[in-house]
Amino acid sequence: MRLIVTNNKKVEGKYTGRAEVRYLKDMSAVSVLHEARKVAAEGGKLMVDPTKLKGYYRSLLFFVDKEAKAPDEKSLTLIDFCIEQAKKNGNTEENSQEPLLSGILQNKDLGLVSKILG
Repeated sequence: MRLIVTNNKKVEGKYTGRAEVRYLKDMSAVSVLHEARKVAAEGGKLMVDPTKLKGYYRSLLFFVDKEAKAPDEKSLTLIDFCIEQAKKNGNTEENSQEPLLSGILQNKDLGLVSKILG
């Protein structure tokens, strides 16, 4: 099963029904990382390297095997690294603000998801 954790309403709108979408309305990129960490801890495997993604809008794609019992260590390591980098840069769940050019950034994030999921 494909699962998307996102704070991007455009991704949520396009992919609901095509994949499981966990839409975190009005939440920061750091909140997306924390939710993604929960998915990886339950065995979800990242389909894209989150260390290459920057910005307010984040959509993290996972392949989830319902039979998986163990956490996906590689995904956890990547997500933990991103959370630490965000903390170093002063980004938290509380202090993130939606950017002025939100439509452009939403489209950029949607484009990445579209490349992977079609």
